[in-house]
Amino acid sequence: MDARQEKTTARLSAAILALATEHPVAEVTVSELARTAGVHRSTVYTYAPSPTELLQRVLTAELDVLRAGYLVDVGPDDAVSAVAGVTRAVLVHVDEHDAIYRRGLGADSGSASLHAMLSAHFQGSLELLLDQHSITVPAESPAERRMITRYLADGIIGAIDVWLDGDRPRQVDAPIAVLDRVLPAWWPHRV
Repeated sequence: MDARQEKTTARLSAAILALATEHPVAEVTVSELARTAGVHRSTVYTYAPSPTELLQRVLTAELDVLRAGYLVDVGPDDAVSAVAGVTRAVLVHVDEHDAIYRRGLGADSGSASLHAMLSAHFQGSLELLLDQHSITVPAESPAERRMITRYLADGIIGAIDVWLDGDRPRQVDAPIAVLDRVLPAWWPHRV
């Protein structure tokens, strides 16, 4: 990506985050996004087919940085600290984008839901840990393994959604303590 593309990506990213903080992303028009970013409408379509898709890409990119920073090349002996670090970092990320995630994870988020995006990302992180043999799951088949990773990912998202309904300032340790009590025994505990 050249410098001009990087600048455009940064402007679009900042614009979609600002607009999605102000009101539901489903209400953001391409014209409004282009105007806020200072780009032409056609440029928006070059980067994403819709404001919702752009928001999901921006948030996923931020989560990818966290995954890479904490979970890549983690051995079994380091799994507990890696999971603890990424869990805290993800909760801080969600809290920093509070208004976006509160709307996007809620039951009334509709087509602008961030649940599927976050679930896919969490499942990808779990698969990375499994592929690296950082953790093991009691699965007898690939289908069982997918069931387990999906169950964990969606359960964690549910906990985050409830946590977001709490008053600010939110304490990151609160959902971590709950997750530590309910996650299975084979999970790297003391996150």
